[in-house]
Amino acid sequence: MKILDKYLIKLFFKNFVLLIGLFSLIITSSQLLHLPSFAYSMNMIDFSKLLFLIDISFIKYQLLFAFFISWLLVGISLRDKNEIYAVYSAGVSKKQLLKPVFIMTVIFVIIAFIFSTVIVPSANRERYKFLTYKVKSYILENVSPKNFSKINDNVSVYVEKKKKNTFYNILIYNASNGYLITAKEGMFISNNLILKDGYIQLPSKKSFDTIRYEKYTFSLDVSYIKEISMQDFRTKDLLKLAIEEDSKVLSILADRFYFVIPFMFLGFIGFLSGINTYRSKETLLTFAVSLSIGYMVLNYYFLKIIEKIPALFFVYPILLVIIFYLVYKLQEKDRK
Repeated sequence: MKILDKYLIKLFFKNFVLLIGLFSLIITSSQLLHLPSFAYSMNMIDFSKLLFLIDISFIKYQLLFAFFISWLLVGISLRDKNEIYAVYSAGVSKKQLLKPVFIMTVIFVIIAFIFSTVIVPSANRERYKFLTYKVKSYILENVSPKNFSKINDNVSVYVEKKKKNTFYNILIYNASNGYLITAKEGMFISNNLILKDGYIQLPSKKSFDTIRYEKYTFSLDVSYIKEISMQDFRTKDLLKLAIEEDSKVLSILADRFYFVIPFMFLGFIGFLSGINTYRSKETLLTFAVSLSIGYMVLNYYFLKIIEKIPALFFVYPILLVIIFYLVYKLQEKDRK
């Protein structure tokens, strides 16, 4: 690898690491406002793990933005320091100049594919499991025998005795509907309390109506517990479902597989835009942000259309290649 290649790749990684760090900080900080209350009672290790899993959930577009803007900044740096003129004077061809961009493009196409198809869905599934487990632990720890324990804004629980995840002589009051539920025994499974041998008192116009039951499933309705959605299924499971021509599945697969297409062009577009001699840095950054947002908007709406017209699954990658290729050719033309 030549000195110029090493120099450009070093500049790229310097910008890339700084941008990924900045994007991660912004993402995790914004998500702090949306965490469930029990998350703030976690120990430092669990809380850090939760923030890490949240950050991974948004890593796809962080990689995309950072990759694009990093090469743009490399080009701008060469231009502002007049290094680009020294490169041209040394007789470096366009092909040689773009070699490090090509190398990083190949590497990041592979990285983007792995993150899109494996790591991000896996991180989302892990986050759901982690939070569900922590909610269960939180509730079990929060319920104290012979005391009323508030589970959420509406539900209060009283138990006479507790042994691991089993409660005895239970009383539950739901303020949202006025239900009063008693049970001799209850087992906590996921976010449900499986009650046995008890009564439900329902408010009526006169007083209460009483219903006796042998087994009753009471949902504690704790926020932030959610089932793993199809969006986060393993890719190989989605491919099996795609055989049934499920349009929703095709939309998810399109989002995962075609995410690599912008990476094939954005490095070259960013770098060529950066060394352009007649655009200001602010204008170029605005262009980069606008193009990135434009892709996200196009991707969002086209995936919705694929859900309605599955045949467009095969048209979408061609459309993306055409759009980014035209943008690349425009930047190449401007450089001339």
